[in-house]
Amino acid sequence: MFHELRKKLPDGVHLHEGGNILPSLPTTRPSRRVGSHRMRGLGWVALIGASGLWAFAGVAQAQSAPSFTTLPPGAFMLAGSNRYQIAVNAAKAAYPKATTAILASGATSNEMDALLASPLATALKAPILLTQNASTIGKTTAQALTSMHISSVVLVGAVAAQASSLKSGLPSGTTVSAVYGSADPSNTALSVAGALAKAESVKTFKSVFVVSSAPQNLADLVSAAPAAAMTGSPIFVAKPSSKSSIPANEAPYVDSAGTIYAVGAASAVNFANTSATTKLVPLTGATRSDTLLAIDNAFVPQATSVFIANGGNNHLADSLAVAPLIAEQDGALLFMYDANRPTPSGTQTFLSNTAAASLVTTMTLVGGPTAVPTIDYTMLETDFPALGDAVNTFTLTPATKTPTVDSVIGVTAKVVSDAQKPITTPVSWSITGSNSSNAVIESTGADSASLVAVTPGTYVVSATVDGATQTLSLNIGGTTSGATSSGS
Repeated sequence: MFHELRKKLPDGVHLHEGGNILPSLPTTRPSRRVGSHRMRGLGWVALIGASGLWAFAGVAQAQSAPSFTTLPPGAFMLAGSNRYQIAVNAAKAAYPKATTAILASGATSNEMDALLASPLATALKAPILLTQNASTIGKTTAQALTSMHISSVVLVGAVAAQASSLKSGLPSGTTVSAVYGSADPSNTALSVAGALAKAESVKTFKSVFVVSSAPQNLADLVSAAPAAAMTGSPIFVAKPSSKSSIPANEAPYVDSAGTIYAVGAASAVNFANTSATTKLVPLTGATRSDTLLAIDNAFVPQATSVFIANGGNNHLADSLAVAPLIAEQDGALLFMYDANRPTPSGTQTFLSNTAAASLVTTMTLVGGPTAVPTIDYTMLETDFPALGDAVNTFTLTPATKTPTVDSVIGVTAKVVSDAQKPITTPVSWSITGSNSSNAVIESTGADSASLVAVTPGTYVVSATVDGATQTLSLNIGGTTSGATSSGS
């Protein structure tokens, strides 16, 4: 099946069949959350636009339209014109009834803040919204605070040092309930950990994550945030060097943890001062997608929900506030790139494993079609059958030109997906109309049905597949009229 997909993906994009899930990594979650599936079953805030593209919270798709007309059921776009709007849409999808939100600076110099706040956001069921910078809320986020009826906000990171400025820009009725951290990511990590410990009523953590504090390793933090959020584990930062140790302010939490997950570049940090009972688990790989694969295989090897984001440095901002939503679905984050770069091997492996096991039921494109142009969801209809099929064309054709009473009248349904492949989903047949009781469906096949009418008249045959319905009006004893359509 991947052979067919490869042939139709854009140049430079490849998906290969992969091996088994890595056996050397733990497959049980080390903490309190044991698979919350309450967000599954398409219970998100989603609307379908005129273009036929799914978008959270009815976000208009400013990007150029992709090649398909509709997405398969279970496929979504978490899109927005910028990082601030994507954060808003993720917030509404994860916690639509929240009254408290976490504010973190969305400025490039403060990109670690929202990610460090992810475990706390999940523990508090408070979505993360991004401010324009450390001292200015910004129009998009201010409007979201109002539309979501947020009554209190928690300031995390650089915005904490500018609390007075942020307070002045809050909508009427919204107050600051807590302040954690500063412009220093290490201080923010420690402060957030303290708040998380209080929220979880613990003094030490079963597990902690450690990532590199270097800006060039931001992908490690993006990768770690969903797993940290779903396990209730704080994230700490350290310089990625064998000569470096955990910063003194973070050491009490890190050294006393049951398990330390050293992510990516942080696997080089010296952890010599940890407790004798502490287990050190490196989660790293040759590339950032391989590091992400190690994390996914350790925490969500059988994920039914997959989030695909652009892993390029210029697109990591799309994922700053998405970790709580991924955590709520026990989802797996995967990296793709622009069309001029091949699909990463780590992503190929994970998709191959989940496709082979028919696991994936929801798939979300983070950032919209231009952020990750390498994915054509219609091609995934074949490889991920649980997503369902996107109906593209659906017609009914009578097999009998002049149907008469007591004769067997055949009707054929031609249903084709956006991938221009026949849809094998069962077709439901029925007869409607004022004299429907005088006719009966005698037999049905994969794409056809036969009926018999006992009295002359007009009979309406209905066929439904994947929520789309077509009707065919048959004049028994006279001529056959054309087909009309209803539904999607």
